[in-house]
Parts: sequence; C-alpha cells; structure tokens
Amino acid sequence: MSYQSFLELRFIAERIRNRIVTSLTLSKASWTPKLIETIPGKRFLVLAPHPDDDAIGCGGTISKLVESQKEVRICYLSIQSVEGIRESERMNEIENSLKEMGVSDYKFLAKKFPSLDDVSRIIIKEISNYEPHAVFVPSPVENNDVHLKTFYSYLRSAKTARNLRFDWLTVLYEIWNPLIPNVVIDITRYMPQKIQAIEAHKSQLAHLDFTRLAKGLNCYRSATVSMNGYAEAFILLPRGDFVRLFMKRG
Repeated sequence: MSYQSFLELRFIAERIRNRIVTSLTLSKASWTPKLIETIPGKRFLVLAPHPDDDAIGCGGTISKLVESQKEVRICYLSIQSVEGIRESERMNEIENSLKEMGVSDYKFLAKKFPSLDDVSRIIIKEISNYEPHAVFVPSPVENNDVHLKTFYSYLRSAKTARNLRFDWLTVLYEIWNPLIPNVVIDITRYMPQKIQAIEAHKSQLAHLDFTRLAKGLNCYRSATVSMNGYAEAFILLPRGDFVRLFMKRG
C-alpha cells in the first residue's frame, strides 16, 4: 500500500470516528424505516447546496408534494457550473428542472457558496419569512464539502431560531451517500418526473451519470421496505430533537 493510500484510509477513518459514536449496547438497535405517504405539513422549504441536489435527493417527494397542492420553495445556496458552460445556459437548465418538478417558488443566492455565517443568516431569514412546516437539508453523512457546510449552517440556524413563534420539522435527505433513515416515501409514480428533472441538468450529466445514481439508490430504498418501484428515504425529526441530537455539547 502506498503512503498516499494509507493517508487516505486514515482520513476516512477519522471522518467516520468524528461522525459516529457507538457502543456494544447498541448492537441490537437496528430498525426498519417506516413507509409513509408524504412529509406532514403544507409549506416546505428545500435547501439545496447546488442546483440538481434537490432533484437528485428529493425530486420525487417534491413532485408528490406539489401535485398534492402543497407549497414548496427551493433555496439554492450556490449556482453550480462547469467550465465552458455559460451562465445563461446553466440558468436555463435549472429552470427546466424546476418546471419538471412543478416548482415555481425558488431563490438563487450566489454563484459561489457563501461563508458559513452568511449561509446561516440566510437560512434563518428564509425560515422566518416563509414559516415552513418542514425544511429539507442534506444529511451529515454526505461526502461533499458544500453539502456538509449546508447541513452545519442549517444546524446553527435551527439552534439560533429556537425563539421563533413557530416550529418545524427537519427532513434530512441523501444525495451522494445513503443515510440511516427512519421514513421512506414511495415515489414510483413520480420517478419519471424526477428523472426528467435530473436530466434537465445536461451540463452536469456530462461529468457524472446522476440519473443512474438516483435510480439505483431509489430502487434500493424501495427494496428495504419490501415494495416494488422507487422510494426516497429521509431522517424526519422535530427541530428541537434535531438540534439536541446533532449539536455538540460542552
């Protein structure tokens, strides 16, 4: 094994240790996630680190909520682009993806991902103004730095916003990496819309087959709850429980 490979393994092991604390007493603490119809509530805020994360991670559920006459707002924290792609072309891709999911309420923040302090302030402002019943945010097991920064900024915001006159649910979703979910939603009927929303991001698909990624993960998720078709998986928590679970003590 090369020295570089050894350092990579040490890095991965350190990240795992930092995220997971376990005990022998938890050896029988596994569970099967609950199959639910949809996320409860009427207004939903989706925090997406980049355009396409929303479609890949929860595009089926978004489409399902919209068809059920629920309000969905997507907040893009940065505009992901690749070299050689004009901004106007990228914006056209994003708007086409939103149309496929039926979303008309959305916001772009910046070309590049803002600082953690700025993102936290933006998230608090979005939550305060929109008063969502649930907020979708990438999970803390994502293997992408901007996805993790979004999670951390939201965690800070959720703690700071505890004095608001309303409360909400946190919905952790998966993009790159599977999480350990407590709820699963059947999106079989909405999978064609989700795939079209993903494939609208043509410039991104030129570098990685996100369609294959989503199909594989969503097919796997349906199998875990003994159903056919496709499903999306989430960790669903009340805001207070979310903060207590993930905020460091001391």
